[in-house]
Amino acid sequence: MRRRNRILMLVLALAAAWVSHARAAEEHAQTLPPFSIQAVTDSIAYKIYETSNNQVGVTLTNYGFMGNNFTSRKPSLEYPLGTGYEHMVRGGLWIGAHAIDDFGPFIGVTTATVDGSQGGATASATEYTPATNDFRYRSTLPKNPAYRPGVHAVSEQDVISLYSDVPSKRSDNNSENHRPMHLLVRQENYMWSFADFQHAVVFHYVITNNGPPLKNLWVGLYSELASGPKNSYSSWPPSGAFSTIGGWYSKKLLAYEDSLRLFREHYCFGLPVPNGCIFERVPEWIGIKVLGVKPGNLADTSDKKVTLSAWRYSPGSSLRDQDIERYPLMSAGTISTLQGDSLQPQSGDPVELNSVGPFAEVDPGDSVSVDFAIVGGAQPSEIERHARVIQHAFDLDYVVPVPPPSPSLHVVARQNALDLYWDDAPEFFEDPTSPLPRDFEGYRVYIGEDLPGVESSRVDLHRIAEFDLVDPPHDTTGFNTGMSAVRLATPAVFDGVTYHYRYTIPSLRDGFKYFVAVTSYDLGNREIESLESGTTQNNTLAIPGAAPGEVPGGPIVFPNPYRVEARWDQGSNVRDHYLWFTRLPERCTLKIFTLSGDLVFETDFDGRTYHGEGARGVYDPNREIDVSPPTLSGTTYAWNLITKRGQAAATGLYLYSVEDKATGKRTVSKFLIVKSDRENF
Repeated sequence: MRRRNRILMLVLALAAAWVSHARAAEEHAQTLPPFSIQAVTDSIAYKIYETSNNQVGVTLTNYGFMGNNFTSRKPSLEYPLGTGYEHMVRGGLWIGAHAIDDFGPFIGVTTATVDGSQGGATASATEYTPATNDFRYRSTLPKNPAYRPGVHAVSEQDVISLYSDVPSKRSDNNSENHRPMHLLVRQENYMWSFADFQHAVVFHYVITNNGPPLKNLWVGLYSELASGPKNSYSSWPPSGAFSTIGGWYSKKLLAYEDSLRLFREHYCFGLPVPNGCIFERVPEWIGIKVLGVKPGNLADTSDKKVTLSAWRYSPGSSLRDQDIERYPLMSAGTISTLQGDSLQPQSGDPVELNSVGPFAEVDPGDSVSVDFAIVGGAQPSEIERHARVIQHAFDLDYVVPVPPPSPSLHVVARQNALDLYWDDAPEFFEDPTSPLPRDFEGYRVYIGEDLPGVESSRVDLHRIAEFDLVDPPHDTTGFNTGMSAVRLATPAVFDGVTYHYRYTIPSLRDGFKYFVAVTSYDLGNREIESLESGTTQNNTLAIPGAAPGEVPGGPIVFPNPYRVEARWDQGSNVRDHYLWFTRLPERCTLKIFTLSGDLVFETDFDGRTYHGEGARGVYDPNREIDVSPPTLSGTTYAWNLITKRGQAAATGLYLYSVEDKATGKRTVSKFLIVKSDRENF
C-alpha cells in the first residue's frame, strides 16, 4: 500500500509539473516559440553548436556537456578564437539534491561529465538526455538570421537547448546506475561581440523540478581547464610524442578571486612560478565565474554559498564514483585552497567544480536559475575587468548598452583591389539605454591578411579607414570626416539589397586571402565610452583577381611555374596547396593534360557560383568557422594540384584547355609544376 501511494504521488507530481511547464511555455510564447518537448522515453538527437560570435569559441551541446573532449581540432574552448589556444578538455552541468523516488529517499547528483579520457564520444559521458530535437536561436541584431520581430532576445546570439535527467541513462566512467530526480533543464547561452563583453559567454540554467520535492539543491559546473597551444601539436588529440613542447596536461596554474567568485587557469610549463611557466606560449587566462542565482542572494552567505572543489584527475576514482560522494564536493560551501602537489603545475593534473546553493526546497513544478560565465583575458587584471563587466550585465538582467549593429556588407573582388559596399541601416538604430537613443556616430573599415600555414579560424583585423558624422551632436567622436567621401550618389543594388556606401581597398595581391569588415560605433556618453559593433557580424573572406572584362587577353595560370609552394600556401600541407587559373570565361570547361595527352583533371567552371570548392587551402569550413565561403572575382579558379585519381600532381609540364560554353571558343596553353621530394602527401 505504501509503495502504491508513493507511485500515485509521483504520477500526480509529474502531471502537475508538466501542466506548470505548459503554462510557462504559453506565458513566454512572445519570448520564443515553445519547444516541442518529446516524450521522455529515449534519447532524441544529440547536437553540438560551436560559438563564433565573439572571442570565446566553445562547443555547446543539448545534453549539458560543453567542450568537445578534444575529439577534433575545432574549438573546445578556444580563446581568443582563431589563435589556436585551447583551454578546456571537457565540462558540464552537475545538479545535486536530496530526493525521493519509488524506492525511497536518496542523495542524487546528475552529471553531464566526470573525469574521463580525451577523445571519447561526448554524448556517452552524460546522464542527461535531450528533450528537443535541436537548438533554438534568438538575436538582437536585425540582420542576424535568428532575429525575429516581436521575439525578445537577450544578446546578439542566444543559443537555447532543453534536456532532462530522464530516462535513466548510465554514462561512461560511472560505477553506479543513474537515479533520476526528474529534472528539466533549459540552458540559454548569451554572447556579445563588442567591447569587454566579447570576452565572455554566459550560461543561464533554468532548472525545473518535474518530480517530488527536492531539498538542498546545488548546481555546479564541472570543468577540466587545460590550456595549451593547439597549433604546436601535429597530431590530435594532443600527445607529447607529436610536439616539441611535450605533453598537454600537468601544465595547469590555478587561482581564485573570492571577491569576484572567479576561478581561473593559465598554461604553465613548469615550476617555479612564474619563471618556469613560459607564459608566452599561451598568453591568456581563462576562467569560470559564478554570476548569480534566482531566487536567492549570493551576497547573503546565510542564504547561498559558493563551493570550489578541485582534485587530481583520476577517472573511476573510488573517492568520487558515487553520488553520495559527489554531493559533498558540491555542497561544502568552502573554497579549495588550490595548494598541494596534486593541484600544481608539473606534479599535478587538476579538475575543478564550481557550485552554488543550497536551494532549500524546490517543489514540483517550481524552477530555480543559476548563471555562470566563461571569461577570458590576457592578464589577471584584464580577466578580472571582463568578469566585472559580465557581472554588471547579470545585475542589470542583461539589459546592457549596445552599439549600432554592423551594416550589411557586400564585397566585390577585382584585380589587386576589393570594393566594399554597405548600407545605412545602423544610422537608424535606437539604443533604449542611451540618453540619445539614436546615437550612431560613424563607420570603421578593417582588413586582415590570412597567414599561410597557420591553423586559425580568424586573423587580426586592422583599421584602415573611419568615417563619422560632423553635425552636432555628432562632432565629438572620431575624425569628423563626414560621409561624403564614401556615400554613393546613386545607391548600388546587389541581390535585391540596397547599399549606400562604397570604399575601395587598393594595392592588394591577386590570389591572396583577405578578411574585411565594416563596423558601426556610437557617441557614448559620460557614463559609458563610445561602443563599436563587432567585426564578426559581417567579417568577409575575399580574394582579389581579375574581374570579367577587366583585363584583356585569354586565360592564364599563376604562379607559373609553380615551385614547391606559392607564397599564399607556404608551410601548408600538400592538400592545402593550390594555383590559380584566371581570366576564365564566365562559364567554361577546364581540362588539364600531360604532354602525352593523358587527362589529369577536368571541371566545369561557373564564375557566378564558384567560391573555392574543392580547394581546401582556399576555403576550409573546419577552419574558417565564422565566415562564409570566399568572395572571388568571377574569373578565377583554384586547382589544388590533386589529379582526378586523387593523387598529388607530379613535377612536369602540363597543357590545359579552356572551352567557353557561350561561344565554343577554345584556348590552349601550358604551365610548369616544380615540386620538392621533401613533401609528404
